Amino acid sequence: MNVNRNNILFFLLLIFNSCIFDFDPPSKDYENLMVVEALLHNGEEAFVVKLSRSIPIDTAGLIPETGALVSISDNTGDMHNLTEYSPGKYYSSPDFRGHSGRMYQLHIQTTQGRRYESDTVLLRETPPIDSVYFKYEERVTAESLDKIPGLQFYLTTHDPQNSTWYYRWEFEETWEFKSLYNSLQIWNDGLIEDRVEQVYRCWKRNSSTNVLVSSSKNLAKDIISEFPVLYVSNSTDRLGVKYSILVKQYALNEISYNYWKEQENINENLGTLFDPQPYVIKGNIYNPEDVNEIVLGFFDASSIQEERIFIKKGEYPFFKTINNYAHCTDTIVSYNQIRSLLGEGYMLVGEVSAQTSSVRYLLSYESCIDCTLYGTNIEPDFWE
Repeated sequence: MNVNRNNILFFLLLIFNSCIFDFDPPSKDYENLMVVEALLHNGEEAFVVKLSRSIPIDTAGLIPETGALVSISDNTGDMHNLTEYSPGKYYSSPDFRGHSGRMYQLHIQTTQGRRYESDTVLLRETPPIDSVYFKYEERVTAESLDKIPGLQFYLTTHDPQNSTWYYRWEFEETWEFKSLYNSLQIWNDGLIEDRVEQVYRCWKRNSSTNVLVSSSKNLAKDIISEFPVLYVSNSTDRLGVKYSILVKQYALNEISYNYWKEQENINENLGTLFDPQPYVIKGNIYNPEDVNEIVLGFFDASSIQEERIFIKKGEYPFFKTINNYAHCTDTIVSYNQIRSLLGEGYMLVGEVSAQTSSVRYLLSYESCIDCTLYGTNIEPDFWE
């Protein structure tokens, strides 16, 4: 029997199209769940436990869990209580440190009397980072469909004992930037005074939000080579003056690696670690009095290894960076004209030399002069 092929295709398309429908995940089932973020390490920074309540996946924000009793115990019998210094954030005391080789367990009791515990986890020893470095690359980004220049940051690490195999990383960016004008004077109720606090040179900071994990388990040796940490393009102001990145490395076990790997897979499709998730990823925290209660989050314990590098212009191939001051204009006026311009959003730069006998003053928009509108003028302690 001869059958018209076009009719068959039409029939199949009709069936497939009739099966297409909008996916509406059951977000109500995941509302108001306990969410725990906790990483115990041996560094100088305080151990912090963040407690919050989950929200529908189509909304934004966090609901902090306040007033809870939070503590951590170890296999030597020590118990340490944490203190809530800001809503939903519980901090250890300055003298508390995690110790490699000890087993730790997290304990939580809410104001409603509900108890939560973590599995007991080993604080694993993390091998050092071998190197953090960058390469000049051109690639398509979310900001542009054309290839644009930038720097790709990589790291290499290994464990000579062949015992780590699973790794996770976080990073902190810090970069210096400058205003278009260096203001040396201020207007103080009709008086021209020398500026005490400089607002020309500032710094910004940014922390990683995406999950960065990798494993060498399927390799002959425990080596992670050329792992891509971050790409910084010229569409930001990060590379305009001087830039630094601090990479933090943690050792994982297979269970925690699988948890973070699944988080990474979700984030690649949806956004960042802090975006609402479409389904529950089982962690290692539970309610011992109600095993059916869903609890979100994971308690990790690892020593920490860090590596920081600095980069400034001239250390990579030249390329133009974004100009945040393209809108800026200035004007030179007499003293009597300053007050009216200040009311129009202008700011005093300072006295300028003039051909006339009268003193003249340079003014521009505040956004072109005051770098503290976008960052801090307090130089970081580690800055070189």
